[in-house]
Amino acid sequence: MKIILYIIYMICAGWLLLPCPAKGQEPGIRLSLTDARVDDDDSLTIRLHIVLEDIRVPSSQSLIFEPRLVSGEHILALPPVVVSGKRRARYDARAHAVDPSTQIPGNNYYHRIVAPKKQARYELDYIRRIPYTGWMRNAGLSLRQISRTCCRGRVLADDLLTADLALVPPCVKEVTGPSPRAVMAYNRYNKEIRFLIPDDAPAGLRTETAIAYLDYRQGGVRVEPEFGKNPEELAYTDSLFTRLHEAGVTQFRQVMVTGYASPEGSYQHNETLARQRAEEFRAYISRRYLPEGCPVICNSVAEDWEELRRMVAVSGKPYSQAVCFIIDNYGIFEGRENYLMQLDNGAVYRKLLHDFFPYLRRVELRLTYEPVAVGDAEAARLLYSHPEMLCLADMYRVARYYPPATEQHREVYVIAAETYPENIVAQINAAAACLLLGDADTARRYLDREDVQADPRSAINRQIMLELEIKKEADR
Repeated sequence: MKIILYIIYMICAGWLLLPCPAKGQEPGIRLSLTDARVDDDDSLTIRLHIVLEDIRVPSSQSLIFEPRLVSGEHILALPPVVVSGKRRARYDARAHAVDPSTQIPGNNYYHRIVAPKKQARYELDYIRRIPYTGWMRNAGLSLRQISRTCCRGRVLADDLLTADLALVPPCVKEVTGPSPRAVMAYNRYNKEIRFLIPDDAPAGLRTETAIAYLDYRQGGVRVEPEFGKNPEELAYTDSLFTRLHEAGVTQFRQVMVTGYASPEGSYQHNETLARQRAEEFRAYISRRYLPEGCPVICNSVAEDWEELRRMVAVSGKPYSQAVCFIIDNYGIFEGRENYLMQLDNGAVYRKLLHDFFPYLRRVELRLTYEPVAVGDAEAARLLYSHPEMLCLADMYRVARYYPPATEQHREVYVIAAETYPENIVAQINAAAACLLLGDADTARRYLDREDVQADPRSAINRQIMLELEIKKEADR
């Protein structure tokens, strides 16, 4: 008899879970999407308007309405709206008080209604901000409805409300349609053209360098921001620290300051001058930019003959060969400077003093840091402003926002190749993006490099490039 009564109770309880119609009302839950956008701070804002009409639940049960973002295998459940019976709410509160770590379905709710009144109408503006990531771009929005008793939940429905939210960061460019040539190339070769996965890690250390050609008062070493051309020279240092700070970099693995002097004067004097100017610059950046206690390594180069030789060698000056010969064959303490003074009765040395020595008197700053991981929206912004802040993997995430065989898609890969000219993967991928547009001429610029030709991974793209060139000749 008890078993029969229990079955009757469960059937009746199931009926009670269903919304009961009232006069002039449409019973149940109505959910409308009012806004879904990616904001400038790389967060996704979801706004819903939820209306509950005459929802009834038994005292020991609850209904859970859970919005979810869904894209392929990716699912993100948002905090639900919960309608609880009075006893269910009391039991849940007691269980959570006894053990806060207890996982109670629906406990992390956005809003909860306890013991809803008969024929009552509840309206709720649901607003949720979450970190945005790439898979959400074409995610859909669904609503899962769960009936819960003391121990488990039962899915009543899982309705897809919107198939594609089209969540594009505001910094992503508008896409222009592919040209007829691009359509032809894509349809013919898209399954053959090879894009490579970069092997650089976003967490790898990076180093940036700033060089300041500062003016000093006669015999002075102190950094005076308003003296001479120093405002312009220090502006780049300021912009470097500002850019890193905006990117979230506040700590540095290594900060190194190196002072350089030009060769005129005694070696001992130049050595002291280079060292003191490096120490003064260290004090300057420490006061203005570095976190308290950040160590700075100071180095100095008394006479920067190596840089002088490099500049003279590429200058094309008529005396460049003679100057380089003296630097290569005579040491600093073996009369090198005297031999230079004897060239053309001192005329060459005077030109060196005027044209090259000012560029030897400088301070070099090297910052080594661990970059902060960036989201897709931030990567899309940095790509067109400070691409050096991104690794290849970051850049290629931006490329996913643009359909293949569009100029915007190619532009991402071209920027990557120009930012990392020594990276073979970047060159092969830039060529691949060009080939998708049917542009064999530009692809050749990347594929004709000796190091790229020597890499067997470029062979397929080179073959497609040759086929496109043959076809272009045949169409003429």
